[in-house]
Amino acid sequence: MAPNRKPLHSLRTRLVITILICWVVPIVMIVAVAGFLLRLNYENEMTRRLETDAGYTLRQLETHLDLAFTDSKSVSYDGVVRAAYRAWQQDGDKAALYRSVNDYLAQSFAREERYKAVFISFWEEIGIYPYVMSSGISGYSLPRNYHHSTEPMILDAMHDADTAIRFFAADNDLYIARNLLDNRFQPYATVVQLVDGQLLSDALNALPGAARLTLDDLVLDEDGLHNQEGVPAGTYDFHFTGSLPEHTLTLDASLAPFDIFHDMPWLQNAILTVVLLVLPLLAVMILLFRKYVTKPVEVLVDATSRLQNGERGYQIADSPESLEFQRIYRHFNSMSCELKNQFERSILEQQALQQARVKALQSQINPHFLNNTLEVINWEARLAGDERVSAMIEALSVMLNAALDRDGRGQIPLREELSYVDAYLYIIRERLGERLVIEREIDGTMLDTLVPRLILQPLVENAVEHDLTARHGGLLSIRARRESGFIVLECEHDGTLSTDDLRQISQMLSSDVTDTAVSGQVGIRNVKQRLDLLYGEKGSLTLCQSGDDRVLARVCFPEAK
Repeated sequence: MAPNRKPLHSLRTRLVITILICWVVPIVMIVAVAGFLLRLNYENEMTRRLETDAGYTLRQLETHLDLAFTDSKSVSYDGVVRAAYRAWQQDGDKAALYRSVNDYLAQSFAREERYKAVFISFWEEIGIYPYVMSSGISGYSLPRNYHHSTEPMILDAMHDADTAIRFFAADNDLYIARNLLDNRFQPYATVVQLVDGQLLSDALNALPGAARLTLDDLVLDEDGLHNQEGVPAGTYDFHFTGSLPEHTLTLDASLAPFDIFHDMPWLQNAILTVVLLVLPLLAVMILLFRKYVTKPVEVLVDATSRLQNGERGYQIADSPESLEFQRIYRHFNSMSCELKNQFERSILEQQALQQARVKALQSQINPHFLNNTLEVINWEARLAGDERVSAMIEALSVMLNAALDRDGRGQIPLREELSYVDAYLYIIRERLGERLVIEREIDGTMLDTLVPRLILQPLVENAVEHDLTARHGGLLSIRARRESGFIVLECEHDGTLSTDDLRQISQMLSSDVTDTAVSGQVGIRNVKQRLDLLYGEKGSLTLCQSGDDRVLARVCFPEAK
């Protein structure tokens, strides 16, 4: 299966994309950076405005609440309500009590716009409910609702308050309550100031973005005034704290969402103007690239297609306006002529090669005839009962088949390579007998590993012919193992290398010398050349003195995946 390849794009497409990137990307980056800086400047300005407005709002709220605290304390310090209540305790005149308290409330609170109403709630069941409403408030629903629903809740909560001021929320309004004490410092009534909740909401609405006011256990947000219990914490960017003694006053706020095009409509017009100016420049750039780059490339692509389709010697007649493409066209025309000439010469060489192949086929008849002849001799030896001669002929036949390479396999299993080594050693042991000692250290898991054909047998043959035969025997060790993804084949034998031997080996393994002085070791030279062709620098052959009176030949190459 062909490997997955990325889809190719034409040069024109790539150039257009490049132009767009070189023009559009900088403009987009400039607009983005400008928008970021504008947004940052806007947020800084809004932050400063929010901090200023929040501080002003807190000061307003603190002022309103401080005045409310002062007014509630004045009710105790003036003593009018306490004197009227003491007179009622003595004479029981409820009407006089009601008139005195109502007149006092009217004089003290009727003109105060920060209150919707002020109530005096007695703890004893007297049957009167003094109150006064602001001049802008009318009707009886407000005092009636307070008496029936809000007053019981406030009086119940104020039993343990002593003279402390407490806040209550009802119907989106803020109630400020403080107990009134008699001469024995026992509470006998509660003054309740109903603050106009719209004043608080207007103060929050004046802030940009979302805001929330927390007053002790009460929360004022976009949903109105309510108890803090059960209200989600929310996420706010800024937190401000007021300086209200004995009470908690905090203001949480966030910046309003910023839409750069909505808040800065001129920016959209500026971007549109830039785009209208850039588009003509883009068109000019694309036309110039079309004329000076893409069109000459298309001519060159057409010429190469003609050459590929058999029009050898095709010449480009166009003359481009750029110096670089003129040179390319000139080189192409020269290459096309040279290719035509080489093709004509190739036809003549092919004819000569055909004749050489015929001769090569004829030369194959002799080895084939020799192999068949060995088979006939082997059968004659078996019929004559000479098993030793038959075994030697079979070993020789194995070696001959390995050399002929009839099936054309460049790589064979290590098991088969070892069979060639065994066939050769069988013949040699018939000559040297027990004087030749063979040791094997073969990794059994490697027998099916592919190795180049006749990569180990030449090493064994070199050891036998150059040392072991001259010594009339000796120890021959054959090893095969894996090392870090490489196959290592070794042939170590008894022998020594003289200085002249080492020089010849170094020359043979590192140069292209083919004189007879070196070519005596044809097998070693052949192994080296095949390793270079198959594996390049990853394949290696070394021949060295491994110890006293021992010579080591080692082949190393990558294991096939």
